[in-house]
Amino acid sequence: MMSASRMVALVLVAGPLTLLASSCSRKVPSADMLRGQQAYLAYCAMCHGDTGAGDGPLAATLATESGAHPAQLDLASRLDALGRAGVRKIIIEGGGHLGRSNLMPAWGEKLDPALVNQITDYVMALPTQKQAVPAATIQKYLQAPPGTPEEGRRLFVYYCSGCHGPEGKGDGFNADSLRIRHNVRPRDLTDASYFKDKTDEQLYATISLGGGHTGKSVYMPAWTYTLSPEQIKDLVSYVRATSHTESKP
Repeated sequence: MMSASRMVALVLVAGPLTLLASSCSRKVPSADMLRGQQAYLAYCAMCHGDTGAGDGPLAATLATESGAHPAQLDLASRLDALGRAGVRKIIIEGGGHLGRSNLMPAWGEKLDPALVNQITDYVMALPTQKQAVPAATIQKYLQAPPGTPEEGRRLFVYYCSGCHGPEGKGDGFNADSLRIRHNVRPRDLTDASYFKDKTDEQLYATISLGGGHTGKSVYMPAWTYTLSPEQIKDLVSYVRATSHTESKP
């Protein structure tokens, strides 16, 4: 479905969050840890897995097409060997600059330093995070709304929440940068007044072809090369759920 060259991944988990960001018990404010958790799930979990086990939805394709295996981030021995500074450096510079896989993006070019720090602290906590936040809690957050396809919510979290926000309100991690640099605001997907007059075909076209081909912002990506038609339909159904509007042929 997806080539290795496209595998750069573009969520609020209820439950307790550990505040120990490393084996040396570095204290991290709970608000920062929560934000790091949301950003990790939006940008990293697609490859590294929801709990850092290296088993994200792209992991098998990466292994098949390029022989690359996402690092297991839930291993204390790996993180201790790198140290917090080493983990942060990999996040900022990517794999290609540090003798690792060039499929690991350089997030320092896209994310502000404060958010990189928060992701780093969350990653450092992953070895204990699995005990602090049960997998069932994460699955509950990724669960699709009743009456919608099972994969709709998960696809949204992995591909869309970075801009549109964890709950689709247009307040994702990239939103401020888009607004300041490009005068672009990600669409609020909870806005029923906007979506009630849109057909499913129009929503499908925007997701698949991107904003530039549908009279909208060019910063809305074209997902047709990344997602299957069925997955795009699942996203359309999810947008209907978040906007509380009926399907419209």
